[in-house]
Amino acid sequence: MFPLKSHLTQSRGNPPKYRKPEIESLSTELVVANLPVSLGDRTVKASVYKCEQGKYDIYFIDNPRYFWRENIYGTGKGEYLDNDERFIFFTRAVLEFLLKKRMTYDIIHCNNWPTAMIPVFMKTHYSKNKQFRHTATVFTLHNVAYQGQFPPETMSLTGLSWDYFSPTQLALNGKFNFLKAGVLFSDVLNTVSSSYKKEILAEEHGSGLEEVLKSRDDAFYSIRNGIDYEIWNPEKDPFIAANYSPPGLKAKKKCKRDLIEEFGLSLGPKAALIGFVSFLSEQKGVDILLDAMDELMKMDVGLVILGQGEEPYEQKFLDMQRKYPGRVSVRLETNVALSHKVAAGADIFLIPSLYEPCGLNQLYSFRYATVPVVRATGGLAETVRPFNSKTISGNGFVFKTYSSRALLNAMKEALACYKEPKIWQKIVEEGIQQDFSWEKAARMYLKLYHRALEIKKGD
Repeated sequence: MFPLKSHLTQSRGNPPKYRKPEIESLSTELVVANLPVSLGDRTVKASVYKCEQGKYDIYFIDNPRYFWRENIYGTGKGEYLDNDERFIFFTRAVLEFLLKKRMTYDIIHCNNWPTAMIPVFMKTHYSKNKQFRHTATVFTLHNVAYQGQFPPETMSLTGLSWDYFSPTQLALNGKFNFLKAGVLFSDVLNTVSSSYKKEILAEEHGSGLEEVLKSRDDAFYSIRNGIDYEIWNPEKDPFIAANYSPPGLKAKKKCKRDLIEEFGLSLGPKAALIGFVSFLSEQKGVDILLDAMDELMKMDVGLVILGQGEEPYEQKFLDMQRKYPGRVSVRLETNVALSHKVAAGADIFLIPSLYEPCGLNQLYSFRYATVPVVRATGGLAETVRPFNSKTISGNGFVFKTYSSRALLNAMKEALACYKEPKIWQKIVEEGIQQDFSWEKAARMYLKLYHRALEIKKGD
């Protein structure tokens, strides 16, 4: 959640203080200890830590019982059983902290189901509080398949009347649905690509929320994601073996050799190296990738896989690594440095998603002169222009049908072009020329924030 200071001049974030390296490495100071937070008929204490990041401040909400865990939401075997309690605590702690410090904001920007109860609480428990009287809420849907669905008993943790547990408000199919709550109670909502917005308004990809989303059509927008061009910059990237400035790509070959060595592959000099960085689930197309693996290994390619996910898929990829030693290498981890190495060292970035709200890996790959092979869905369809052999144009390769055969056909087309250096270079250069920085998206979000304030005022 990212509330904005008065007049939209300075942002502050209030995330949970997860025990993750990127958070643990920050310099923080305790600013509030023993903040009382109502959780049903109990009071639970929160601590708040402040981190100064240049002109921005980040405030972390903490309670070790809820956030001192190996993973954020769960393990490969399933989600944590107390996620409802964890994030009801978090959302109320955010609002209690803002009240205690007398912080007044124009906008509170919430993302995904873990923050979805903030708009609900602002219009119920805190509706008469003068501090939030002019504060509007924006709710961004990154993936409607993940909704935060819990048993009806979760209501007892909210302190709300059971009247709210109805099909017209917080209930969906007999469960307490956090995402639905955020959709209904936020002032404005948006998602991360126009294609994905169209998809989730239909039954196939709406995950049961399509009618609820249609009911908010007058306040439902789409703004495509961007990427941080300072962090994802091959000219300065500290994680890669050699920095380079596209289209001068000699140093990229060093990055490829480094990636091959890092993952322990044995490839011929002309073999194409495919990168796959993803959460391992059906949504990300891992089932059709696994089905295609034997045929894919008949081609002159190597494959590096980086990510964690559902345990059955993790085991299947490890099986493929054993079956094709030196050709397939798997790292079951979430690793920022390695994800940069894959973006820089791979020739091809594979994204065969069943659905993809926006997708970031294809944007990273453009930045690092790596050619994406993707399925035409959501933001992938918006950002990857399929190669046209007649005009020799396009910035990647696209397949429409969700099948291993369609994936293999797209890969064969890509590899045929890879063997033609002049054609491949042209595809690479088209990708490099794209601008997917946050600058354009930020201007659109500023307009969205003003629209939210207008709605809040009743205009």
